[in-house]
Amino acid sequence: MLYLYLLIFILIFIIVITYLYFTSKLIEQKAYYEKKLFNLPEKTFKEAKPIVISKKQKEKLHIIENKSLTENLSPLLEKKITPKKYEHTFRENKNITSADFIIFKGSKILLVEDNFINQKIFISILNKSGIKIILANNGQEAIDLLFNYRNSFDLILMDINMPVMDGYEATKRIRDNHYFKDTPIVAFTAFTQGKEINKMLKLGVDSYITKPLKVGQLYMVLSTYLGTYTAEISLFESIKTEGLDIKYGLTMANDDEDGYKQSLREFVVLYKNMIETMPKWIEAKESDRILFVCTNMGDILKYIGAYELQDIVFRMKKIYIYKTEHRAIEFIEIFPEKLERLIHAIERYLSHR
Repeated sequence: MLYLYLLIFILIFIIVITYLYFTSKLIEQKAYYEKKLFNLPEKTFKEAKPIVISKKQKEKLHIIENKSLTENLSPLLEKKITPKKYEHTFRENKNITSADFIIFKGSKILLVEDNFINQKIFISILNKSGIKIILANNGQEAIDLLFNYRNSFDLILMDINMPVMDGYEATKRIRDNHYFKDTPIVAFTAFTQGKEINKMLKLGVDSYITKPLKVGQLYMVLSTYLGTYTAEISLFESIKTEGLDIKYGLTMANDDEDGYKQSLREFVVLYKNMIETMPKWIEAKESDRILFVCTNMGDILKYIGAYELQDIVFRMKKIYIYKTEHRAIEFIEIFPEKLERLIHAIERYLSHR
């Protein structure tokens, strides 16, 4: 039995020695052929050191890299829009809602903003407009995105105070590249001092809006720089979100647009005063007056395609028919809000042509 164990041990020893021998030979052959193929001395592999690139060299490489990229993209990077420069902030249009932004559908905005809350505010205003919003958290990301998207942005909204690279430096670098010289840049800033504003304008910002963001001011910015996107179909879609279905109304009017517009004008004249009067009647429980107005208004609303207010008036009419006036309290705010919204939509449509 002892001899058997000894024999097994000797066999294992021979196998291990054989394996180590052939492995060492393979390593020597690999080194030999590497040396022969690349004609490099052995010490080259042992003494090789990592390449160290200085900050100046990195900047030079970055410039060359960007130059090479823009030369390859030159047919795609050319912009035809000539920006309008305003050395003042935009006035605020008080009658604007998020629904109005649909007329800019199809445009693309680069929003450069590091504050998460401000990002959310912009998106909440524009998320149903059909505008494509690309976010950058700092100036460096903005520059990278300009190259990645091949300068396909119609407008850049640029915050000033940001980490990594602020709005000043980002604007300067964007304007230093002639392929981006015509892309409008509007600063989004809490600064209102002349010194800061002048610095932004000098670096190449086309205009600025102030924080906190105002919906009507943002609308005026987009109207200035994205105005070419306004189209009739977009206007109809926009107005429909405010409760007026123009296409339906034109169908009801047998496509007689002049007649339809006249009906809209008459509606405004007849019922505009109800914005203030109806809440007073509801509070005073003027049931007969309210029922009379709701009955007559309901028919007109259906004819002109004012589906939102038509639904409100129908519900009010039921309340007063069934003598459940205590339920009408909710319409003190809803009715004037919807009517004012409708009249605004009508006035927009009438002023369009």
